[in-house]
Amino acid sequence: MKRQTLFCSAALALVSVALTRPALAAPPASCAVISHGGVRSTGQSITLDATTLRTPDGSTSLTIKQMQFSANTANTAQSLQDQADAASLLLLSAMTGHHNAACSEWLQRQGQNVATGLKAGGNYTLSWNTASIQRGTARVGLSAAALKLQGNTTAHTSTATLTMSGLSFHNVANQELLPSSAQAAFSLPASELPALMAAVGGRAEQAPAVHVTISNFAAQRGTVHLQGNGSATLTGDVNATSASGHLEITNLETLIETARSAQQMKLAAGLVLARLVSKKAGDANAWNTTWSGGVLTVNGFPLPLK
Repeated sequence: MKRQTLFCSAALALVSVALTRPALAAPPASCAVISHGGVRSTGQSITLDATTLRTPDGSTSLTIKQMQFSANTANTAQSLQDQADAASLLLLSAMTGHHNAACSEWLQRQGQNVATGLKAGGNYTLSWNTASIQRGTARVGLSAAALKLQGNTTAHTSTATLTMSGLSFHNVANQELLPSSAQAAFSLPASELPALMAAVGGRAEQAPAVHVTISNFAAQRGTVHLQGNGSATLTGDVNATSASGHLEITNLETLIETARSAQQMKLAAGLVLARLVSKKAGDANAWNTTWSGGVLTVNGFPLPLK
């Protein structure tokens, strides 16, 4: 009887540990393989050195010299690392357009943890330093990037800023026209963050609509500057996605000449047509745009893109 009692107590203890252990602490191997050269945790922050994140087939990867993540919410060192890894996976997915259904559940869980913190007024700060994204022979370099999320206990939305600098490209389509830096400030309901994360890195078509308001978006390359704002309803189905906003480009002529020099004649022709329907806003060309049902409307002119 004593041995049976001891056995039952041990079994209950093991069950208790299993139930209280954080679920899905790391992404499943069928989603991504992540390694760190060094991990240093101090209270509410963590520093991760020499991070490598790759897809299971090895075709797509992200390497980061150093990553720092902090949160003023209740977290363990493991949960901080998980959330930083999830954000890095989203960066890789967003830059390459790579989606993997095996990542959906894990990203959803990490998004729920962050959303809970945001609803309690928490904030999160993540920085990537010296990163490189590889997919096949294409490569994108990044000197630095930073993401900040700010929650609110009363507002329904949480605010976010994302900055990227030192962008470089190799074997990427239209790389001569891509920005060297970009910034965005936007807001979205905290409750919709888990669905957005699952859509970006997982099986996007299963995600419900996510409502995003962009207060400012800017991108630069040389003397060409792009700036805009607007709102969007994002889904995994392009036909169910809608957006509207205002866009301005300074030095559009330079952008057109760059497209011609790169032998991107269709793009150059498209930019010339865009110039024809634009409105002048000081030194910039401006457009009011809407996207719905596969039709782009620019300053009142519908442009079917299906």
